[in-house]
Amino acid sequence: MPDPVDILVGRNVRQLRARRRVSQLELGEALGLTFQQIQKYEKGTNRVSASKLHQIAQFLGVEISALFEGAETSQPEKIELSPEAYQLALHYDKLHSPAGKEAVKTILTLMSNETAA
Repeated sequence: MPDPVDILVGRNVRQLRARRRVSQLELGEALGLTFQQIQKYEKGTNRVSASKLHQIAQFLGVEISALFEGAETSQPEKIELSPEAYQLALHYDKLHSPAGKEAVKTILTLMSNETAA
């Protein structure tokens, strides 16, 4: 199954190519590829190499980032845990009782609110 980013890049290549009224055959010839290969790129079936991405962007007159337009770039915030917090998280994950997990969360919430006041 194609990677979602490969599909997105392919869709962007197709849209940018169509806006410039360039056929798959013309783009393929400019890159030394067949139009069938361009079709596979545009469907996300085949992954586009970095050098071909660069060539496509140059030929279409866009920044390479335009080929990735719409891709999720934000990374989840990384939280550094103290060794004690890490150990607590490991013990929490070992709890089998949903009620026990809720009790731990309630106690920690109450205690952290107590110290914040």
